[in-house]
This record gives sequence, C-alpha cells and structure tokens, in this order.
Amino acid sequence: MANRQSPDAPGFKAENEIDLVLGNANPNPSRVGCPSRDVLIALARRERSIDDPAYDHLIKCSPCYREVRALQQTAGDRRPVAAPSRMPWAIAAAAVVVLGILGTTFFVSRSDRGSQVAQAPATSSPTVVSTSAQLDLRKFTVARSERSEPSPEPTTIPRGRLNLTMLLPVGFEAGDYDVQILDSNLTSKASTTGSAEMRDYITTLRATLDVTNLAPGAYQLAVRRHGEDWRLFPINVK
Repeated sequence: MANRQSPDAPGFKAENEIDLVLGNANPNPSRVGCPSRDVLIALARRERSIDDPAYDHLIKCSPCYREVRALQQTAGDRRPVAAPSRMPWAIAAAAVVVLGILGTTFFVSRSDRGSQVAQAPATSSPTVVSTSAQLDLRKFTVARSERSEPSPEPTTIPRGRLNLTMLLPVGFEAGDYDVQILDSNLTSKASTTGSAEMRDYITTLRATLDVTNLAPGAYQLAVRRHGEDWRLFPINVK
C-alpha cells in the first residue's frame, strides 16, 4: 500500500450506525498507507477475498471507508462494505477509537421524531431503624428451695433490628458472649455476639440482633459465655 493524496469522497452519505462510526472514527488526512483507487474500487465491488488485508485498512481509515461507500452508493449498493463476519469486530474497534477521541458515547436514534432517554431519579436504600430493648433475665434465676414455684412469664421482644441490653442472672460473669434465637425445634433462627460487663453489680450484656424476619411466636433465647454451656430463656417475639 502506497501513500496517496485524494479529495474526500464526494457523495458519501451515512446510512446506518456502521457508516457513522467507521466514516468518522479514524481520520487520516495524509492518507498514510492507503491503497490505490483500483483497489478501493475492487473492495467496493467485493471482488477481493474476504481475507484481503485491505478490508482491515478500511476499518482503520475513515477517508478510504467513505470513498468505498461513496462508490457503492453511486452504484446503488446499500450494503456495508465489510464482509458480515468481520463487522462485529469492526464496530467494536471503531467504537473504542471514538470513545478515546471524543470521551463520550454516541447513541443513534432510529425514530423519525427522535427520542430522549430519561434517567430515573436515584433512589436511596431504605434506612434501617434500630430499636432499643432491655431484657431482664434475672427473674429466671434457679431457685435453691425445694418448693415448686411457677415459672416466670417469658420476656417479650419486638421484631426488627434490636440493640439489646440483657441483664443476666446471678452467676454470669463479664466477657464475650454468643446469643441465638431458637425455634421449637431448637433450630437457630438468628444469632449474634456481644460483650458483657459489670454495671451496678449486674452483669450487663449488650448486643445487636436482627429479628426482622422472624414470625411472631414463642422462642428460646440461648446465651453462653465463650467456652461455656448454653443457658435457655423463654421469650416471645411479637
């Protein structure tokens, strides 16, 4: 391929997205590496093999592409100049060049009146509201007398994301704790961890527990200090 100078293709008209992209993406004002007029005519008539490197040159040189398309349009041929199997790569390669040159994306509308794409207003994620709840579990202290006493009423907690403050019975010590909500089959439905400390001589455990998806009903609150056995306390979720 030799260097040559020639005027821009008169009569070229962009008829589709391919013409718009390849006809403008790769300016080559000095016509560096352009094939001869006879080769361009042969390309316009599709007289060259599909593997001919001249097709690749059309993808990289907008003046040659416009010149070949002008020849086709003059002859009444409305088909894209490049072979169909080569066009997806051609469009992609040219689009990359357009983005690099212009720093934006062109959208071609097929509507006679034109259309505008309206962006939906950004929506923020719903805010998760936490609820504070205090559970006084000291009433579940094991009685040391032999008298049969009625069991304390279960503690009730609401559904939601809870900031729990649990007042633990005598015998619980400060430290790191595991907390779970168990159903009637003792299957864990929610779990968390927390830390307990002595406050006014009461072992106070603080933890965040999400029970938003729990169905209302009776459950067991399982609590243990790391490395120790579980203790169960009846609770109701409302």
